Amino acid sequence: MTPTLTQIRTALQNLAAKKGRPDYELCTAKAVKHALESGTEHHLIAELPFFEIKQKEQDKTVVKEPVKRAYPTDAQALEIVIWLNNFNGLYRELAQKIGCDCAVLSKIKSKRKNLTLDMYNRIMKARKELEGVAA
Repeated sequence: MTPTLTQIRTALQNLAAKKGRPDYELCTAKAVKHALESGTEHHLIAELPFFEIKQKEQDKTVVKEPVKRAYPTDAQALEIVIWLNNFNGLYRELAQKIGCDCAVLSKIKSKRKNLTLDMYNRIMKARKELEGVAA
């Protein structure tokens, strides 16, 4: 990951202060950034502390364990499909309440997308809220 232009400018300001010279121009910071992104040579890159930053970032990276997806039973999935087919409200409002896109609901309804257990729980929560309001 290449440093941002702001990070490069700050590093160049620090370098200029260490050398006792005026600040580097913006065009110099842009040239250094371009050299870092394209992998070309620039004489100031070796003097900047970005190699230390990269090493520290690599030390901090933590690999997350993959989470296994859980799926509802076939009967639960069928129940949701039937409810979505009989739903007479706006899918857009339902999707907002659930926290997904209305296209996801359409795909679940037409069985083109697998229903995860998390989505099942969110749909059931919204269903209970809607049926509680309607009852």
